[in-house]
Amino acid sequence: MTETLQMHFPDAVMYAMERLNAAGFRAAAVGGCVRDTLLGAQPHDFDLTTSALPEEMKKVFANDTLKETGIRLGTLTLVRDGMEVEITTFRTDGDYLDGRHPEGVRFTTELTEDLARRDFTVNAMAWEYGVGLRDPFNGLRDIESKLIRCVGNAARRFEEDALRMLRAVRFAARLGFSLEGSTARALEEKKERVAMLSRERICDEITGMLVSPFFLDAALNYGGVLLEALPELKPMKGCPQECIYHSWDVWEHSLRTVDLSPPDPVVRWAALLHDCGKPETHTRDADGVDHFYGHPAKGAMLADRICAALNMPSSWRSRIHMLVLRHDERFSPGDMLLLASRIGLDNARDLCLLHMADQGAHSPMVARRARWTNALLDELDRIERDGDCWNLEQLAVSGRDMLALGISGPAVGEMLHYLLEAVVRFHVPNDRDLLMQAAKAHYERMTTAFGPPGNGGGDGGGKNAP
Repeated sequence: MTETLQMHFPDAVMYAMERLNAAGFRAAAVGGCVRDTLLGAQPHDFDLTTSALPEEMKKVFANDTLKETGIRLGTLTLVRDGMEVEITTFRTDGDYLDGRHPEGVRFTTELTEDLARRDFTVNAMAWEYGVGLRDPFNGLRDIESKLIRCVGNAARRFEEDALRMLRAVRFAARLGFSLEGSTARALEEKKERVAMLSRERICDEITGMLVSPFFLDAALNYGGVLLEALPELKPMKGCPQECIYHSWDVWEHSLRTVDLSPPDPVVRWAALLHDCGKPETHTRDADGVDHFYGHPAKGAMLADRICAALNMPSSWRSRIHMLVLRHDERFSPGDMLLLASRIGLDNARDLCLLHMADQGAHSPMVARRARWTNALLDELDRIERDGDCWNLEQLAVSGRDMLALGISGPAVGEMLHYLLEAVVRFHVPNDRDLLMQAAKAHYERMTTAFGPPGNGGGDGGGKNAP
């Protein structure tokens, strides 16, 4: 079967392999680019491996742009046609002393030895120039069987590098594959070792899982390693939701909410964390019905701690905090303009999408209501399409106009927010003349009653909007 397989690589990749081969060295495309090509997917990057040592590679590509990106590990990067091609000498890894990194590498002349150090069979294939597919560990067979299988002894491979466990689940989530039996058993046996990983790597791997098309199946089957990576979420597993509105415990409900959310990393993190405050707020009444009063606020605080520990970007953290805090609120289409003014149009859309996913992951009775969220999204689309005023930039007056009225200092911002509130909540037309009149009247009223706004006077809001 392998003789009939055809592989097509970019010109820069073919150039690199041709140059190495012409100089008497073996060269092969390896790893993910081979796997993805065999799956019919477009590879994101291309890695080559070669029998040439780094100093020999420098001579081969003496007339090309070559970057020393990891020369200690035998890696150089060829830059050609606007593309970067990473080229690494055949190597074997030394002992793993910290459960993550080998203490060193040894260069070798054997491609099979290089492939043997790789994590999974589907990543341990190479396409050797002038030879074709090299598949000593039957990765193609596992692709056809939709299996993730460790190269060699699975327990040993997970002991060497705990990150491989999260990668196994991420590949299952991305490809829709299952873990081969011994690999799945080793994952369950060694899952506690993921605690030794850096929080940044945990964040990267789980983010990759969350946005993958087969996340739900992977998380339901191998979610134990996910909980070891995020131990703060362990109380969600088995936390009951005995009521007519739910069909699953808090953990499975959250996984299903992720699955129904758009594949945006921030929305999916918020979906995973949206009910993380429920275990702490769980109560059961005399009729045996479970309640979770105040869980959004509790969850928002816990989500913020988790996101901070994972060193997420501050922009992600603030959005996730807002989505978790407000996920249980109820809105009508008429609330959308005000909501957009409070949190922004894009955030309002994300909140509605999270709300729809959350509803869809409830019991069938509640899930049927989720379709009403479409009316909220339609209204947000209309607001954007029609250019309705929902932020200060769209307001027909500016700070310069307020200065012209004699308003200065903090009172300028207070007045602009007052006018925006008037437009959004009280439907005052976004017309410059009308807003200038409203501003003047409000300023005079506040100055007379309390002194100049911004100096301890005025309400700074929309309580007395025109």
